[in-house]
Amino acid sequence: MPTTGRRASKDRRDGDQAHFPKDDRRKERRGNDRRTKDRIPVKMWIRNIDGEANYFQQTANLSMNGMYILAPAPYEQGTRIQVEFQVPGGNRVVRCTAEVVGRREEGQFWGVSVKFIDIQKQDKAEIEKAINNLISEYWYLVD
Repeated sequence: MPTTGRRASKDRRDGDQAHFPKDDRRKERRGNDRRTKDRIPVKMWIRNIDGEANYFQQTANLSMNGMYILAPAPYEQGTRIQVEFQVPGGNRVVRCTAEVVGRREEGQFWGVSVKFIDIQKQDKAEIEKAINNLISEYWYLVD
């Protein structure tokens, strides 16, 4: 077939390219507690209410269904915590119960993944609004 100034479509990978076996561990890691919404990087302070004590902790990211908290001590998976926070650009203080779904050591802190399990519709709407605004700002800054 004659070419008209365009390169012919051809697989340019050479035959010596390494082929890696399919990684089935991903299926093992994915359980029922895996996140269903993307998280966006956001640093904000939250108040973790533990009985009479209040702990102020920082987040690393936020989604509609949960967040990633940097905590000084690990929480056991399944632990329920009361959190209170104000999303960036929001006016409403969000108060909800969150359940620990994962944790990992990060230097002197523990990274704790939590999902929201008891949250009011208005609070969820406030989070969604903030996430949409943050995504818009993020893409504007990246472009």
